[in-house]
Amino acid sequence: MQTITTVNTAHRLKTEPLPDGFDALAHAVNALANRYDRLLSTQHLAIEHARRQFADEHARLVALLHNLAEGVLICTPDGRIALYNQHAETLLGQRIALGRSLFDSLDRSTLAPILEAMRNAPASHARTLVVRTHAGRFVRVRIAPALDADEHVRGFVLALEDITHQVEASSRRDQLVQTLSEAVRRRIAAIRAAIETLREFPAVDASLREELEAVIAEEATRLSAELDETLREYADVLRARWRLDDIPLSDFLNVLAQRLNAPLDETPPPAVWVRTETHALVQALAALQAHLGRPRHLAATSDGDFVRLVIHFPTTPPETGRLRRIFQTSSPTTPALADVIAYHGGEIWAQRTTDGLDVVVLLPRATLPTPTPTEARVAPRPEYYDFDVLFRTATPPPDVNAAPLRTLAYTVFDTETTGLDPLGDEIVAIGAVRIVNMHLLENETFDELVRPRRPIPPSATRVHGIRPEDVADAPPVEAVVRRFHAFVGDDVLVAHNAAFDMRFLRTAEQAADVRFNHPVLDTLLLSALVHPEHDDHSLEAIAARLGVPVVRRHTALGDALTTAHIFLKLIPLLEAQGLRTLGEVRAAAEQTYLARIRY
Repeated sequence: MQTITTVNTAHRLKTEPLPDGFDALAHAVNALANRYDRLLSTQHLAIEHARRQFADEHARLVALLHNLAEGVLICTPDGRIALYNQHAETLLGQRIALGRSLFDSLDRSTLAPILEAMRNAPASHARTLVVRTHAGRFVRVRIAPALDADEHVRGFVLALEDITHQVEASSRRDQLVQTLSEAVRRRIAAIRAAIETLREFPAVDASLREELEAVIAEEATRLSAELDETLREYADVLRARWRLDDIPLSDFLNVLAQRLNAPLDETPPPAVWVRTETHALVQALAALQAHLGRPRHLAATSDGDFVRLVIHFPTTPPETGRLRRIFQTSSPTTPALADVIAYHGGEIWAQRTTDGLDVVVLLPRATLPTPTPTEARVAPRPEYYDFDVLFRTATPPPDVNAAPLRTLAYTVFDTETTGLDPLGDEIVAIGAVRIVNMHLLENETFDELVRPRRPIPPSATRVHGIRPEDVADAPPVEAVVRRFHAFVGDDVLVAHNAAFDMRFLRTAEQAADVRFNHPVLDTLLLSALVHPEHDDHSLEAIAARLGVPVVRRHTALGDALTTAHIFLKLIPLLEAQGLRTLGEVRAAAEQTYLARIRY
């Protein structure tokens, strides 16, 4: 009855011939279960309606977060992650995970004092600072407090922007300025000395005068060359900051027309998009006015895979050589037009007209896929969140054994091996998935093959399907185990027949230079704890009893996912027996008869 009412309403008692009275009892239990199932169905309809409303809200949130160019992350007041989008994951890397500390990815010494100050002054404005990730990237972080109805800080919203290239470019720019300053001082000092000598001794002999004039000419030439080289290097610095974005052609033309103060002949259709570094291109085209005057008008048309932009200048066309130099001229604040066009993969030329000059630019069109109705739907899980972390979970106690099972974070894992002997056989695959606040996070998974030092026998391949050629290019066990240890973090480990998997992991600890000192729960023992009347506690048998589908059996990630679903079903059954904390469950599991199995 406990199984039926708690985790699997489809479960029914067997009604084959039983001792006197028990067959009637079994039929009565099954009839009661049927009535209970019908009652639940009515509730399920209301729940499903509410769930769909929530799913719609979720889809809108997902679409908003997914389309943001910035990384977005929400954390608790003490820095535990409750939400992040794909951009944040890309920026911060594998260390980011729900329920984990923000400081696993970002520098604590810089960020923690700001969060502390904002906790103590919730009415404070958003803060912006630059921090460094543990991977060495520079991130601009804008932090705003998330307040509840009583103006209490319930968390923080962080917008993340990767500015590594800007920081590196700024450093390179400073270096260029310092190098140029030193060169200018040195050259000017030599020129000044020669000029002062000529002024102080106006009657100096012709050979010395000629020598001093040669010094002035040479130093001036060198100064000019060093200035040109610095400008070229600075142009490279500017290019490092460029980024091509897909935008509507009409938006780009409106910006350009406003900057040039010239009318647009015709607005292009909204379906035409262009791939451009808008700021650099508009800046370089605007610089033409210094040489060609104010343009009279501009126009743009589609030209196959390109967009043809025409800017008309009512001026006397300069000769070809001078026009080429205009296109190649740069300044400390404006890149050369020819360089910008080349960066875009486009072309530029000029052609004479009856009343002036047309500057023609070809820019590549942006290829925008037309979504089908299926593609138009928001992907079901592109962003990762758990607001229970933010709003419901209390700070875990210092002793993790005193923590309720529902409040803990788990890494549920499985290994595939070359055989059954931990002393002679080796791992060939590790798969894992995380559970946080009773939510299975299918986007936070670990799935890697391992290249063993011994051959994979055909008998093992028949079980898990991994062949020697599948792992020929896989990393060695120490590299994979090291990454898996980082993935686990401080989570509680869960596995089915965990003693077997843990023995293999601990065999690899020394080579990987890690230690798996985590608490471990075994679904084999937990099943024996909640269903002592059953003899079969295999993964398939437990899944069948609890109504869990078995997928991708004998693959590391597939078995980890099945084990995770089973574990979530076992928790309420454990609670029904009064086992609510990690310590209580571990102590009780050690008393089961299956706990005597050792590897």
